[in-house]
Amino acid sequence: MADEKKTTFADVEQKFHSMPLTKYEIPEALEAEWLSTAVADFELNLGCDLGYNEETRKFSGKLKSIAVRTLAQMMYVSYLQRELSRVMALNGIYGKDVQLTGQDATKRVTKQELDDQIAKVEVLLHRQKDPAYG
Repeated sequence: MADEKKTTFADVEQKFHSMPLTKYEIPEALEAEWLSTAVADFELNLGCDLGYNEETRKFSGKLKSIAVRTLAQMMYVSYLQRELSRVMALNGIYGKDVQLTGQDATKRVTKQELDDQIAKVEVLLHRQKDPAYG
């Protein structure tokens, strides 16, 4: 199979960047690590081998668009986990008369978004499983 037909890291990364993200630049090495984790989780959940080579950043063949979307969604969950961890580390300011916890809403919204995206990944993975009945 010719290389131009194979799905690449860049293909999944492009789908990942189409999702709502931060204004901050995400290092490509971190995105590559998220993809590696997503591939492992995908393969574990669906009992398949995507044939991803981390050195060449290519899959062994052309992935279906639903697989690319699922991998990108899984990467987005990794991003949100990191973002939630960052937000949770921020402390509110408490004083005798003042309580500044503007981050509480951010924490709640980020956690809700993470939960929503995890649920979306679970649905995407479930829809790709072969039914157990004939």
